[in-house]
Amino acid sequence: MLKQFFRDSAIYGLAGILSRGISLLLVPVFTRVLLPGDYGIVDLLTIVASLVYLTIALEISQAVPRFWGDASTEEGKVGYASTGLWFTVAVYTAFCVAAALAAPQLGRWVLRAEGQESIVLAAIAMMYATGIFYYVQNQLRWQLRPREYAVASLAMTIATLLAAVVLVPGMRLRALGVFAAQAAGATIGLVIGLYFLRDTFRPVFHRDKCGEMLRFSLPLVPSGIAVFVALYSDRIIIQQLMTLTDVGLFGIGYRFASIVSLLMVGFQGAMMPLVYTHHRDPGTPAQLARIFRAFSAFALLLCASLALLAPELLILFTTPAYYGAAGVIPLLAPAVLFANMYIFAPGLAIAKRTRVIALLTTSGAVLNVAGNLLLVPRLGIFGAALATLLSAMIVFVLWMMASQRSFHVPHDWLRLGLAAAGTLALCALGVASWQLPLALGLAIPLKLIALAALAGFLVAVGLVRREEIASAISAVRGMVARVAPSRSLESASGP
Repeated sequence: MLKQFFRDSAIYGLAGILSRGISLLLVPVFTRVLLPGDYGIVDLLTIVASLVYLTIALEISQAVPRFWGDASTEEGKVGYASTGLWFTVAVYTAFCVAAALAAPQLGRWVLRAEGQESIVLAAIAMMYATGIFYYVQNQLRWQLRPREYAVASLAMTIATLLAAVVLVPGMRLRALGVFAAQAAGATIGLVIGLYFLRDTFRPVFHRDKCGEMLRFSLPLVPSGIAVFVALYSDRIIIQQLMTLTDVGLFGIGYRFASIVSLLMVGFQGAMMPLVYTHHRDPGTPAQLARIFRAFSAFALLLCASLALLAPELLILFTTPAYYGAAGVIPLLAPAVLFANMYIFAPGLAIAKRTRVIALLTTSGAVLNVAGNLLLVPRLGIFGAALATLLSAMIVFVLWMMASQRSFHVPHDWLRLGLAAAGTLALCALGVASWQLPLALGLAIPLKLIALAALAGFLVAVGLVRREEIASAISAVRGMVARVAPSRSLESASGP
């Protein structure tokens, strides 16, 4: 399992890094075309889209892998996958038709502005294509087909990038162009994904299988809503208590903080399919503990990098109008991390305790809303970031405790705690150093030296072991050695 996990996670991770990396490269382009208020519009409609993805299909895509793996025949597997697909298409079609008819009202309700129907319609088209694409993309994961998953993801990203360059800076369509580009990219990715799964999806729908999957997934719907509230209540409350410009600043800070999620992409893509397949193997818990320890080292180093280098990142990639977002990045980076680390606590999903999942995520949403209502009036967008971090951290701790009761994993909490404490101390010193009048050419080298010291500290406390580093270096050298002879042979046999 361990070898397959790292191989698959590398593929998922590369696809995710390229996809999200290209999106980040658009930030310097968009921030010179879109005003902070435009970014506020994009963020608010993206929030609505996230709620749609979590609720409209009743989370049936989360039920498919749980029953797909237990199906004893190929016909049974195809029946579950196809039933889930047609259910998803039907409910998205019904929703998007209704939403399109109500576009003027949605514009007034969500954006608090008149004349935004065209932007709302573009966002609805994006939701339709993306929602169905996500189902198809996930099916490639459940079938352990990471290469096809990567191809579909990259095709969607490249198509979105090309369309965005044409529509946003080229045709100056601003927020409308952002959503139109996303709709075009998702459509391309969907077509490619359906081609890869042409032997999986058939024109069949089984009511009994649909009912079976919905009984599993329905408790995840309030859980999904709670996740939505926990993730996005900050921006909604900022909009209500502050301005669209503040929403835009917070959104830019969140985008840079979400670089942390690049580390999660490979782990998320590979983890759950393999856990569902191998959770009965006696060696699986120890392997999960080793994976979590290695992941934590990279995650802590990445969070520290974002915390220390936040001002420099904004200077390099945005304009002065967005520099105020620097203060939220050190808090939002670990918040994004905690919000996604539930994959390392799979006990509740394995035990099918979806009601407990719903309870935990709902509690997190309540904490986040309460924290934002308390702190935003006092601390502005910094208070929103702090509330988001605290609620995400509390939910992860509770989730891990509950998971350990159902599926115990032997984590080394002492080493993890020491590494986290050292990283926190470095981040606090780094943020305090923002007040020092250092030139950019001096500040960056000093911060890189501090990050190198943190990396050494993580090795010293045993979060990453020297033999594991040596093994990783040896594996990379082996890959290079295998590639080099083949290239030499190609050169020798050339014209």
